[in-house]
Amino acid sequence: MLPSEEAFAAAASALGIENKDGIVVYDGKGIFSAARVWWMFQVFGHEKVWVLDGGLPRWRASGYDVESSASSDAILKVSAANEAIEKVYQGQTVGPITFHAKFQPRLVWTFEQ
Repeated sequence: MLPSEEAFAAAASALGIENKDGIVVYDGKGIFSAARVWWMFQVFGHEKVWVLDGGLPRWRASGYDVESSASSDAILKVSAANEAIEKVYQGQTVGPITFHAKFQPRLVWTFEQ
């Protein structure tokens, strides 16, 4: 249910995320998958992450500006993140790594627990 530290770091790095960055996550349904993204960043040691209250629907309803999420830059970054994850699991070198993950075991329970 979680990627490895290395795969998460590689994907976040490919997205252009660094440990110093603050991140606001949201989704198009309100609150659907954004909370899981928030939790995953927390699990990998990044505390500067927030969920946009009400998600994109509430943002739009409040009259705030929205840019197209289908920019070529965004599409390339997502593709690079997927490729980086695959390389990690195939044992290949990935770089540059700009996000360093540190697993927080207290935030994950095992089946036995």
